[in-house]
Amino acid sequence: MLWSIKRITLGELNSITRIAFRYGRACLTECPQAVVELVAESDRVVQCGYSGDCLPPLWFDKSPGKSFEQQLHDMYAAFQTAARCWAESFDHPRLVFDGWLEAHEATLRAATEQGLPPLLASFGSSLMERALVDAVCRAIGLSFFDAVRLNVFGIRPEQVHPELAGQEPRHWLPARPHTRIAVRHTVGLADPLTEAELAGGSWPQDGFPVAVETYVRDHGVRFVKVKLSGQADRDLERLEKLAELLERYRQNDYGVTVDGNELYGDPDEFLRLIEAMRRSPRLKNFWSNTLAIEQPLPRDVAFDKSRMERLADVLAEKPVIIDESDCRLDSFRQAAEVGYRGVSSKNCKGTIKSLLNAGYIAWHNHTRKGCSWIMTGEDLCSVGIIPVQADLCLAAALGLEHVERNGHHYHRGLSYLPRPEQEEALIWHGDFYAERAGRISPNLIDGEFSIGSLQCAGFGFAVVPRMSERRCRTLWESRSV
Repeated sequence: MLWSIKRITLGELNSITRIAFRYGRACLTECPQAVVELVAESDRVVQCGYSGDCLPPLWFDKSPGKSFEQQLHDMYAAFQTAARCWAESFDHPRLVFDGWLEAHEATLRAATEQGLPPLLASFGSSLMERALVDAVCRAIGLSFFDAVRLNVFGIRPEQVHPELAGQEPRHWLPARPHTRIAVRHTVGLADPLTEAELAGGSWPQDGFPVAVETYVRDHGVRFVKVKLSGQADRDLERLEKLAELLERYRQNDYGVTVDGNELYGDPDEFLRLIEAMRRSPRLKNFWSNTLAIEQPLPRDVAFDKSRMERLADVLAEKPVIIDESDCRLDSFRQAAEVGYRGVSSKNCKGTIKSLLNAGYIAWHNHTRKGCSWIMTGEDLCSVGIIPVQADLCLAAALGLEHVERNGHHYHRGLSYLPRPEQEEALIWHGDFYAERAGRISPNLIDGEFSIGSLQCAGFGFAVVPRMSERRCRTLWESRSV
């Protein structure tokens, strides 16, 4: 089917965290939760689709000295630019893939002219993309997974990765989507590791876990993602404490990813940390169980060949993946050329791009034996309903075994949403949510989420947001409406 776009609206609600999330130089205590409503039209139907995400500080743009207010201003500018580019691309009926390819590149060009970071431009484009994907799936009554397998969106992989000529996503995606997925628990820089660290602190007494120890011991968490600070000695000490905790409860049955958050501008300082990890008797199992190292170098030097050559020994031993540097459609290809062996999947960086990057990884693993390439699922502290469910829906389609998923730890469940939406989420997605201590939140059991109900018509969520209960602004509207 061919589609055009008629209207794009942005709605917002604010979300206050229960626990401050410290990552890199940022400390998240509250932020807007944005929802985009996009009205799409085919020759048969007019259909609304939705997307959503949080608007966090110092991730899309880590420019020093820029306030959160300035960053939010840039985010809204990126949304407006993306809406205009997508509307222009879909001002006449066309396949989703064709319009996406044109609109995405146009958004990046226009945002660059405005001085906006490419990663932020990609975020704006992804919100339009996800809302259109949701509208198409709802209009034809298919889940996202089934729509991708049937190539409803008209994806031609060779347009981005020539190696995939003649293939479609069904050739590398699993035959069925996952209905359960393991949670990789983020360990933020300010998060208490043990329950003993809670003594005397002003931590929430709300019936939900706070310390990492509680999640591992009582909720079956067996995958963790640990944030680094960029200070090797400090990071080493924290890693050793975390390793002791994990092995106390899980022995050797756990997996770890290590997130550099772009904080190691000097590769030699990062190498000093890695060498210390290798030598430490307390980190023997921890290093063995490290699955990937995420973006240690800042994005402006991440593809510097000379710096990457200094990390050759690390690259040979562990997959080092890009995250913040994955801002363009060819970013992963550039990363591969200098030695990276993986990339993160995040809806905020683009849904179709994640699907195509998964194909590129499958091609490498098939043609280059003995050197495993990986894709990881990462978080943007996303919360329910729309952001977290759509991202989990993508992870299920990609066949990921575990995904960084920590919005339920830092945020107050669905409490920021209108009560009717919370209750509808519990009705339609009762496998994923549960009500406990007066709060409807994702339900973590044995370290996993049940997500079978996400295979509904649309992009992973059956509940339609009440735009009338959000602060709304029109991003673009056709004169013909």
